[in-house]
Amino acid sequence: MRDFARILAEAEVVDLSSDLGNHAEGPFTTRIEALEPEPGAAFFCANVLPRIAAHAVGRLRAVDFPDGAFLRHEMVHASVHAGSHIDAPGHYGPAADGVRRDINDAPLRSFLGPGVLFDMAALDGAVVTRADVELPGDTEPGSIVLIRTGGDKAIAPDVIEYLLDAGITVIGTDGASFDGPFEPMIERYLTDGDRGALWPAHVLGRHRPYYQIERLANLDKLPATGFFVIALPVLIAGATAAWTRAIAVLRP
Repeated sequence: MRDFARILAEAEVVDLSSDLGNHAEGPFTTRIEALEPEPGAAFFCANVLPRIAAHAVGRLRAVDFPDGAFLRHEMVHASVHAGSHIDAPGHYGPAADGVRRDINDAPLRSFLGPGVLFDMAALDGAVVTRADVELPGDTEPGSIVLIRTGGDKAIAPDVIEYLLDAGITVIGTDGASFDGPFEPMIERYLTDGDRGALWPAHVLGRHRPYYQIERLANLDKLPATGFFVIALPVLIAGATAAWTRAIAVLRP
């Protein structure tokens, strides 16, 4: 335990997360409403006090709080796909085996593991293909693979299949979607009518369940190997995705 504490104390920690507000476009915008401390005192007396201590109504007043103020409180309305988040297999649509796997079904151990980074930001083309990715020979099953795309590239299904075959079940990217920007994907479908062009990386998860981490940040600050990823999903009952505060711990 002392060795573990020493390693953590000496290690560099890189924040891999983007803010929940990073989902401004589209139908699922993030909205944060704040109740300030001063009106919060009156709100507490009018709405909370009658439920928890009815006998104190009229005896505890807003002006009785220190400085006439209670506590600040924020209410967040956001998609579970806002900011850095983890998609569970249930997000991908109907599973081949008929089992919907929610985010709370995921074993936490899956989101702790040695990291491997593929930096594809400078890659020509719009898709990261199998030919672009080769795992180091000492990659352990259960490692977490991160793919830096620069935010404008899709990840081909054969890349994911290759990683799954190697025992990798958690894969992350800086992109908003594993399938890249939506418009060119839709245009490809409209051109040739191939339904397989629509969200292929996600649809793959219907047959081979895996977890996607999307909207990561600061992947350019990581080495190819030699770091540890921690990206635990927030508990949200009944959800097929959840926010994460992902970090990378670099070896000292």
